[in-house]
Amino acid sequence: MASTSKKASMLPGRSALAGKPATRHANPYASKPGDGKPGDSKPGLVFSEMVHLGKLNLRASKSASTQVKSVVGCAFPTAANRSSSAGERHVVWLGPDEFLIICEADKDAELASTLESALKTQHCAVTNITDALAAFHLKGTAVRQVLAKGCAIDLHPGSFTSGDAAQTLLSHAAVTMLAVAENELIVICRTSFAPYLHDWLLDAALEYGVKFTK
Repeated sequence: MASTSKKASMLPGRSALAGKPATRHANPYASKPGDGKPGDSKPGLVFSEMVHLGKLNLRASKSASTQVKSVVGCAFPTAANRSSSAGERHVVWLGPDEFLIICEADKDAELASTLESALKTQHCAVTNITDALAAFHLKGTAVRQVLAKGCAIDLHPGSFTSGDAAQTLLSHAAVTMLAVAENELIVICRTSFAPYLHDWLLDAALEYGVKFTK
């Protein structure tokens, strides 16, 4: 379970990348028209860790959708491998009776308690997994090309569209991917794999230009 302390230093989902500094590797082949200076163009990938993001695992049947929507703000996705969203909150399909709920920082414990109360007549389980998982926000014109280097699923914008979700491998790490927009994705992994994925993304995106922000 995540810490529910109100101290800033003890927020749930503490950074898995505390020792990783903000980094920028410019594309050596990119330049502004006419000046011939490398590295002036916008990086093809900009990514950051979504620190303190709340994450809950919910095991429940589809009949709980109404109660979930009343608490979370969005109902269960309408199809497999999809997500539904309401502001900063997302409900991601993981299986026929399993869902990942993403919420605002420091709201995970409160949301888990409210969900348990709302679903007390349902056969279900709500588990706070905030500290078990890390999340990356990725954006940029080359984001899909970079991910395709280590992922076997079809990431073409026409195949993996906004609202789609997938559980797959990125290089050797198990991840859950959410398509937010054509050039914007969220990648969720186990906290212990976060440093590895950070380093892999920097390396895989080098040819496009890459920036890691804190």
